[in-house]
Amino acid sequence: MEFFNSIIDYAPGAVPIGRIAVFALGIFLSLILRKIVASGLKKPLKKVRNFFTILLDGLAGSLAFLVVFTGFYFSLMILNLHGTVNTIAFNILQILLTFTVIRIIFVLIDDVAIQMNSLADETESQLDDQLIPVLRKLAKVVIAAVGVVFFMQLKHYPVSGIIAGLGIGGLAFAFAAQDSIAGIFASIALFLDRPFMVGDFVQVGGVSGTIEEVGLRSTRIRTVAKTLVTIPNKEIVDSTIDNLSKRPMRRCSITIGITYDATAEKMHQLVLALRKMLEEDDMAEENGANIHFTTFGDSSLNVEMLFFIKTTDYSKFLQSRQDINFKIMHTVEELGLDFAFPSTTVYLEK
Repeated sequence: MEFFNSIIDYAPGAVPIGRIAVFALGIFLSLILRKIVASGLKKPLKKVRNFFTILLDGLAGSLAFLVVFTGFYFSLMILNLHGTVNTIAFNILQILLTFTVIRIIFVLIDDVAIQMNSLADETESQLDDQLIPVLRKLAKVVIAAVGVVFFMQLKHYPVSGIIAGLGIGGLAFAFAAQDSIAGIFASIALFLDRPFMVGDFVQVGGVSGTIEEVGLRSTRIRTVAKTLVTIPNKEIVDSTIDNLSKRPMRRCSITIGITYDATAEKMHQLVLALRKMLEEDDMAEENGANIHFTTFGDSSLNVEMLFFIKTTDYSKFLQSRQDINFKIMHTVEELGLDFAFPSTTVYLEK
């Protein structure tokens, strides 16, 4: 220890050569230690990939910089600068150290959230899929606020006085941030009411699509055209929400136009044959089906078919509707009837 102190105090001609040399050595060693820490934390990822190794890989960069900043900090203490230069240098290092520690905690939060997402995928409930991203953002906001307060206390700022001062300007802040606050309360209402979950196909106002993310302020919907629409939660709460994923089956409406040369008996047989066809179809819901000869059109006798197909999958719905359309064509052909098309009959008198 005495030898170390003699080196530090070595200052020929009032020039602190000893302190400068130890400062440079400290910087050099911290840079070498940074490379060792970075490579050592990433090395396990090449052999085994799991939660622990992925966490180490995410922390490698931040921890390496933390080593460098710590080395700079203690090296500056040994260098013992005076005046404004010393104050500025220490302030910069303290800011960087605080930021790095916050960054390390952010990485921990992200990795824990990823792990929780993998566990949530194994559950049937989708509520956890919605809560995890919100809790992730909320945790980061809290950590950032704690970091700022910690730095202010470290620099001996009057934190309590600043917080009290915020109470004076709280009303002005509330007016300025009323949209954000309303969005947060709307998000809480959505979580409590649960009108939809992540992955549901919904229609909100004039937007239809799949829910991708429910955030603290807004909800993101992936439309059928693959665009991403962001809607403020306060607008969603005030809108009518049609959750199409919750329907047990899909409604189908078909209009059949028959030519005017069909007799009343043939039209009656057609209606009965169509009803029997739906009863025998496994995908068609018999209960609630309506098949009637409804109107005399301009160029056709119209039969309306309103029924449900027992699926919520859109591709299966289209396939089932196609099969029913083919059966309708066979039924019309077997009865000797013809499909009508827009036409005009002209009568000439001599």
